[in-house]
Amino acid sequence: MYVIGRLAPDHPSGCVYWDGWTKVEGGPDIPTFSIGEAGRHEDVRVFGSADIAAGLALWLNTSPALKRNPLAPLWRAMPIPAEFGSAA
Repeated sequence: MYVIGRLAPDHPSGCVYWDGWTKVEGGPDIPTFSIGEAGRHEDVRVFGSADIAAGLALWLNTSPALKRNPLAPLWRAMPIPAEFGSAA
């Protein structure tokens, strides 16, 4: 099991996690998207495949359609230890 997250030193857990959503922000001509972040551990999107999680993290980091602070840490696929099961 994998989650997509990024380091966030100011966050209590030290990381923030992707909730699986993008939100449209912008005008009707050229919309941009912002990346959703999970506010609670129940909202974290869990993936069963390392390849899918890594591919989505790459897309979140490189897509020109997504609004992301260029100084923010990159998203990455993070394995969930087996003892945690699917509870992120």
